Amino acid sequence: MKPVLRILPFLAALSVTAQVQVRSTVDLTDSTKKQLMRTYLPAIKPGEQATVKDIAYEIANGNLVLDFRRFLHKRRFQPKDEALLILDGYFQSSGQADLITYRLESDKLWPADQERVLTDLIREFFATHPLAVRSYLSATPFHYHSFIMLSRDKPRRVKPAKGTISDLSTAAQTNRPDTVTRLVFSGLLLDTIPALLYRFTNVEEIDLGSNNLTRLPARLTTLPRLKRLNLMTNLLTEDSIAFSRNKHLAAINLQRNRLTHAPTALRKNRRLTSLWLGNNDLLDVQVSTLRRLNDLNLYNVGLTVFPKSLLRLKKLKQLDLYYNKLTTLPAQLGKLRRLEQLAVAHNDLSALPKTLPKLRRLQALYLHHNRIGQLPARLEQLNQLRVLDLGYNWLSVPPTALTALPALEDLDMSNNNLQELPASLAGMKQLKHLYLRSNPFIQRGAKTGPYAGVIQQLEANKTEVFY
Repeated sequence: MKPVLRILPFLAALSVTAQVQVRSTVDLTDSTKKQLMRTYLPAIKPGEQATVKDIAYEIANGNLVLDFRRFLHKRRFQPKDEALLILDGYFQSSGQADLITYRLESDKLWPADQERVLTDLIREFFATHPLAVRSYLSATPFHYHSFIMLSRDKPRRVKPAKGTISDLSTAAQTNRPDTVTRLVFSGLLLDTIPALLYRFTNVEEIDLGSNNLTRLPARLTTLPRLKRLNLMTNLLTEDSIAFSRNKHLAAINLQRNRLTHAPTALRKNRRLTSLWLGNNDLLDVQVSTLRRLNDLNLYNVGLTVFPKSLLRLKKLKQLDLYYNKLTTLPAQLGKLRRLEQLAVAHNDLSALPKTLPKLRRLQALYLHHNRIGQLPARLEQLNQLRVLDLGYNWLSVPPTALTALPALEDLDMSNNNLQELPASLAGMKQLKHLYLRSNPFIQRGAKTGPYAGVIQQLEANKTEVFY
């Protein structure tokens, strides 16, 4: 393949160090568009999504949109009107952009001067943010399509409360730092943690979410009363996080950062009970040393296999595995005897382990958006289960064990393949909400069909039925 700069006339004059070209999509001729698409291959080959998962995640979810929004926010760009920004990027194999084309879709006509500012910012962003590319694209120029909603930043509002400070000016001026128990410094465009934060020796909660932090110093955990720390939506990697050994920090939120592993420094928090790592691209989850954990969030972290280290967390009460790619759950899941809430919705599960009924303390089980056709035997042993969500699965008949669940209050079987509604369900007098929408038997008439009597009996029992 010939070098890109020799093929495209409007790029030919650029040197290797020249700025990224930014053009409106409407300025490109059809022949130019076709030539671009021949030269820059699609980031995801049709039919081969699985083999280029790393590419898809790195670009689509791996901070491109989030970083661009951060960049606009840091440059204090405030669009006059809301618009959808549609971007097509043409990149070298190194991830460096050659050309970015854009289109704005808005209900109102954007001022020309604001559009010029936006194009300058697009150019600056892609000149300084090459994409980290892996897999087959490593030797091929590629094209990637994305879109970003542009809107004015919402005013930052923090509800006033006793003992709470939410801006740096007030924090610097207060002469009673000993009375402050909560610092809310989220969304302040912070690149580093302000030194004045260490004045507040009685602070119990610090919110540093939605900033641009790239480093967490160990000094932060020397604050002797700090219990809750929110670091969500920053730029932290596992190697940039440090903690001092302590027995006071109980909850840490590290969602939506740049973690690929659970930070090893976490083990220094001896009393940690809540850890949220969701929306990171985790290659591994080693948290077995955090034996006090009772709340673990691994929402959308790319898991294909249930991490064995979780089975050692005997005190775990809440486990969130939403939006992963799990196909099975281990038989050893039954060892987590203290689990009260298990969320495995939006995975690829077709069956559940036979040991599930051993989770006798389970109160809420979220299984929706999987491929489950039946439930394990002895499900009635879950005598504390109050919420069971089986929506968007492959059930054709409601499992008979449901009627034996004595505490069940909320049951969702929407969007399955239910052909019937057993009369035994009418005997579930403790049931408060039953969701049956989008099932075949509903389409035949819920109030007039053969199961109208069952629904009427449920409603007579004060069960709210949704169909």
